Amino acid sequence: MKKMIWVFSIAMLTFSCTNDGGVDSNIEVKDGAKRSKLSAGSQSAEELQKAAEERRKQQEEAEKERLANQTTMEILPSVHDFGNIPKETSVSTVFKIKNTGDKPLIINDAKASCGCTVPRKPEEPIMPGEEGELEVTFKSNPGQEGSPMNKNVTVTANIPGSQKIVTIKGVVSK
Repeated sequence: MKKMIWVFSIAMLTFSCTNDGGVDSNIEVKDGAKRSKLSAGSQSAEELQKAAEERRKQQEEAEKERLANQTTMEILPSVHDFGNIPKETSVSTVFKIKNTGDKPLIINDAKASCGCTVPRKPEEPIMPGEEGELEVTFKSNPGQEGSPMNKNVTVTANIPGSQKIVTIKGVVSK
């Protein structure tokens, strides 16, 4: 859709920037209405309007379906503090994800704020009332010793707002 709008915009600029000797760039259709020659194809204005209405209805239906399949979740804890972390050593923690809604919870993605943090999300849907695990592993890089660490993991799921964030923190030992 974006490509089509972009191409249409370029075409409009091309046609509007040419000097056609004052020839009207619109054509007359039923009832004296006018539309651009660019849209003058094999479709009538009514057909174009009907197609646009159909696309709008399809988008509304897709949104209704997305909303109908939403649930809610709770992630505990929302923050994990490792305390002192030995340099260049992997440390892991597990966040409990509970489906607090009435539809299956589908974790679509879990992304860390940097490459030194690796999340492992549940692959199977979590049924209502059940729990799953989000394992998060951190390994410091050379040069991080003696520094505080604070990393986020963004969890994307079929929930209102679609995302929740959990945080790990600690201090990398020298």
